[in-house]
Amino acid sequence: MTSEKLYKLAYQSLLDLSTSEGINASGKDEIYGCIFGRDSAITILKILRAHSKKATPALLEISRKALLTLTELQGKEFNLESGEQPGKFIHEFRRSKYEHLISAEKPWFLYPDKTLRNYDSIDSTPLTLIALYRYWETTQDHKFLITILPAIEAGLNWIITFGDLDKDGLIEYIFPHNRRFGGLLVQSWTDSHQSIIQPDGSLPQYPIAPVEAQALAWLALKLWSDFYQDHSPAFAKKLDVFAKQMKEKFNQEFIIKSNGLFFASQALDGKKNKIKTITANPLLCLWAAYQKNNQTECILDAKYIPDFVTRAFQDDLFLKDSGIRTMSTQSPTYNPAQDSYHNGSFWPVVNGLIAEGLENFKFYKEANKLKQASLLPLQHFKSPIELYNRDENGYLEYLSPSGQTGCRIQAWSAAAFLDMTADN
Repeated sequence: MTSEKLYKLAYQSLLDLSTSEGINASGKDEIYGCIFGRDSAITILKILRAHSKKATPALLEISRKALLTLTELQGKEFNLESGEQPGKFIHEFRRSKYEHLISAEKPWFLYPDKTLRNYDSIDSTPLTLIALYRYWETTQDHKFLITILPAIEAGLNWIITFGDLDKDGLIEYIFPHNRRFGGLLVQSWTDSHQSIIQPDGSLPQYPIAPVEAQALAWLALKLWSDFYQDHSPAFAKKLDVFAKQMKEKFNQEFIIKSNGLFFASQALDGKKNKIKTITANPLLCLWAAYQKNNQTECILDAKYIPDFVTRAFQDDLFLKDSGIRTMSTQSPTYNPAQDSYHNGSFWPVVNGLIAEGLENFKFYKEANKLKQASLLPLQHFKSPIELYNRDENGYLEYLSPSGQTGCRIQAWSAAAFLDMTADN
């Protein structure tokens, strides 16, 4: 398939996933055919970047609807059973097709109106705040801005209050021990057990502070701090002070050495021990980049960035025809099989975000290398697939032990491919 055909495939996939409320994470007949906050925000951010290269007014309007829906679904009260908190953005929203969740051994919570609203995500809030800022930055739609400002302030306040559970300057999550209903025990983007499980099969002690969540929260605070300089200087200062504390704490607590290079741990556990599993997640720090006065900054101290880039392309993480793995083959919890979901598989959206991060810091050669590696599987599957694996015989679609397959049409995969092919 040519780049033009790949672009058209990605574009049409996004149109097909659009609804009156925004963008479903996957096809309507697939398991994730509903609204996810994290997925919507990342999809919109990739659409906006693609739009900056090749105008897509229809997708821009879909993004607007999706963002307004996310503000409507934003947490308003405390609900232990769904994870809802004031200012926290939604993880998952379903009006129907939730039988597999409410019939689980520990069923998920349904609201009195029979909708399933779950807020078990540490990163939906910063991601949505970033997407709201970037949409306004792109469109200069002041009517939209006035509409969303209360949601912005509530979301920012969530980060610096409820997001930082132990007041150490980082954001972390727990799964409450007294919760009667089910939900997500792992609340970062890699939200399966296998992504963070320890070699003995146990989960780390809560609260858990994922590496990429810190970078996303830092960027959300920096962007909106700039905005509030002219509207509420005291609030702007509060956001900026918290962001500075986050960056200092991050570089003290997360940096490790891997294969002789500086890199970052996957997360911190409840005792602030580094979870040293090597994953692709630290590379998302380069994507969460703040630009001002022709300078680019992220939560990482600049001195570490070249090592991060070099580490990304070592053989245990990178394959030239597949991209960067979710987890290093050197990890004791790496899974090379077809049922690898977050511990060794390849996710187009993550490779798309990392490629953009590389471009943020002018690693153009490496970004192009990654994009070419990521487009080959799309050409093979002829679909913006959720994830894939690789063995000596070729590409493999995800297949769980219970028979669940990966989604064939995934919104954030389509948006990542739209961005990759928009400038061709």
